[in-house]
Amino acid sequence: MSSPNQHIHGSREVATSPSSPPSGSAVCQVQRGLPGTPEPLGLPGPWALRGLQGRMARAGRMERKVKREMEDREPRKPGVNGREGVFGKAGRRGLKGLRGTPGGSGKRGPKGELGDVGQQGAPGGCNCGSAARSAFSVAVTKSYPKERLPIRFSRIMLNEGNHYNASSGKFVCAVPGVYYFTYDITLANKHLAIGLLHNGQYKIRTFDANTGNHDVASGSTVLQLQQSDQVWLQIFYAEQNGLFFDPFWTDSTFTGFLLYLTRSI
Repeated sequence: MSSPNQHIHGSREVATSPSSPPSGSAVCQVQRGLPGTPEPLGLPGPWALRGLQGRMARAGRMERKVKREMEDREPRKPGVNGREGVFGKAGRRGLKGLRGTPGGSGKRGPKGELGDVGQQGAPGGCNCGSAARSAFSVAVTKSYPKERLPIRFSRIMLNEGNHYNASSGKFVCAVPGVYYFTYDITLANKHLAIGLLHNGQYKIRTFDANTGNHDVASGSTVLQLQQSDQVWLQIFYAEQNGLFFDPFWTDSTFTGFLLYLTRSI
């Protein structure tokens, strides 16, 4: 057993002074000894008691998110309808849209009531003398004229007084009196619905159905005309314009002439 003032090194003991350094100029060097041999492991200690169970932790952020998503997917009962909201202010006027395609022709309306009788006009003047003459007879040169327009009879066979206008297809009265008008129209391939008009009013109408063969539709009437009155023929129904012209074997004609004057000249 060594004292506190001694260092053990191997089997040698070197004495040192705790309060004073070694004498002389030389310092005593202590060498480290070799490590000792390890001892065998000791026996395991006794088992400790099990600790108390800790408190349950709160659900994490991810678990709460999954729970909310599952709740959103579950079908829920519809809620009660809310109150009707207040009408909002009218918005600004939009830009003008593109023009649409024109619509089809509507059905013909009912005939209007007869208007009031107009005032009697001033007496017309006629400088044609007591032997006044007015007569015409004309023929077409084309088939299937347009509907609801005056038919132009461009082949002139007679035009006494030049009262028939071949450009407009109208007879214009220059001698007031009573006139006789007649027409004979050849039709083929289509039905024919033709009428005679006096100042835009239909006086007679003729309808002839196409039976697969050529046919002739005719009509005639007597009219009392005043100066500048107009008379013409036209198709009065859509696609019923079966008027037919063939320069070799058929004609369609329109004729009119003065029967007598209605006032002395």
